Amino acid sequence: MYKKILLAGSIGAIMFTGCGSKQYYTPEQSKSISTANMGDSIIHYSRDGATLASGTVLTKNESVNLKLEKGFHFINNSSNAAITADLQGNCNIVTVKGTAASAKFPQALVAGTLIGKYLVYVLQNNNFGVYDFEQKSVVYSNKAEKAYAIDTRIANPLIVDNLVVIPTLDGKLTILDLATLKIAKEMYVSTETSLNNIIYLNRLNNTLLAATPSKVLSISNQGKKELETAVSEVLIDGNSLFVFAKDGKVINLDESLSVISEKKFKFAHFSVATVYGDKVFALDKQGYLIVSNKSFSQHKVYKIDKVEDAAFVSNGKLYYDGNIVELNNLSYE
Repeated sequence: MYKKILLAGSIGAIMFTGCGSKQYYTPEQSKSISTANMGDSIIHYSRDGATLASGTVLTKNESVNLKLEKGFHFINNSSNAAITADLQGNCNIVTVKGTAASAKFPQALVAGTLIGKYLVYVLQNNNFGVYDFEQKSVVYSNKAEKAYAIDTRIANPLIVDNLVVIPTLDGKLTILDLATLKIAKEMYVSTETSLNNIIYLNRLNNTLLAATPSKVLSISNQGKKELETAVSEVLIDGNSLFVFAKDGKVINLDESLSVISEKKFKFAHFSVATVYGDKVFALDKQGYLIVSNKSFSQHKVYKIDKVEDAAFVSNGKLYYDGNIVELNNLSYE
């Protein structure tokens, strides 16, 4: 069932971006680039990590050799443990020494965050709740509206002070007080009928930032601000928010979503993007890797093979289709 939902998300993404005749990003010039064979392949990827066939897990910051059971993939990690899950509702908490704890849910777990003894989770049927590893039971459960097609970049719950923000698959944020296990607030980021799950959730200073495939939302004491655009990727660097749009535009914004700088790479369709050091990297699906400074006043384009499968960036390395690109070796000058 989970595979069917992910497939529907992929089909929906194609429908969403593929109306009319397909046009491709074609830079005036590009430079060839050398790659290394990773001797492995990405079999599952999510918002916060990628699982390789060997059992190695790539997070945003490192590569970790976890002892994953067959059929399990990475969901999220805390400082010393990782959440892993299979498609049958089994969940393992794994450290470098092996499985430290387990839980069983009626549906596959698609998002989760460890907070002390609690696992705050979201299941594939959009049920969400809190599992207590000391009691070995669910101590809070709820159900959001059914989501028929989702984007696979599912955001994980986020700790904000004494609360936890739970991103659901229907575009809603549920703010839960863990002390009382009661809902403090609920709000929708967007209300599209499909492909409307929260794909990004983070905090920048005192501002909560969230995104679905069609909108970016900023929530602070000054109120809400919205940016309506088809989203390929969202990330934070320092005090800036970078949004990579599906129309090829890259935007550098502050926490209130005011534009600092932007540039459009006509017809670019980004498969992965990151900010590393003083450079912005965006990989077009046709194999053009754009390297820019943060103001977008300078950029250079490198050519690699067309991206066929999932791509992921971890600790300054781009992993795609069994290859590795060292981002440190690239320049925008």
